Amino acid sequence: DDDVADKLAKLKSSGQGMVVCRICKGPHWTKQCPYKDTLGVAFDVQQEDTNLIKTSHRAPGAYVPPSIRKGEPQDNQSRQREENPTIRVSNLAEETSDSDLIDLFKPFGPVLRVYLAKDKNTGISKGFAYITYNRRESAESALQNVT
Repeated sequence: DDDVADKLAKLKSSGQGMVVCRICKGPHWTKQCPYKDTLGVAFDVQQEDTNLIKTSHRAPGAYVPPSIRKGEPQDNQSRQREENPTIRVSNLAEETSDSDLIDLFKPFGPVLRVYLAKDKNTGISKGFAYITYNRRESAESALQNVT
């Protein structure tokens, strides 16, 4: 029993292996911190400040994710593409081409993008495609009329 107490005291004095709360520096898990509601807001602000400091002192040529980059325009085209109404077309023949799909779906409204899934090695259609319209009404009309 004394041996265990000695080992525990030695471990505490070394500072290794002990749980330390990131919010109040107490000897408990951060998840169980009694002060996380009151000090947690200050802790979050401190964490954001440290993250900004870390990202501003990167080595030249180091990868910086787009969400952290400053001063560069965001990639609005990819976000806009996600928001545009897109329909999926299935059971396409292997001979189907992008121009065939454009000719088929253009009467319902202007087609922004056609993605025809193709095999990387052979270039043959995989049998499905995505048609992106500018307006939702055009996509709905295409869904109702193409069977």
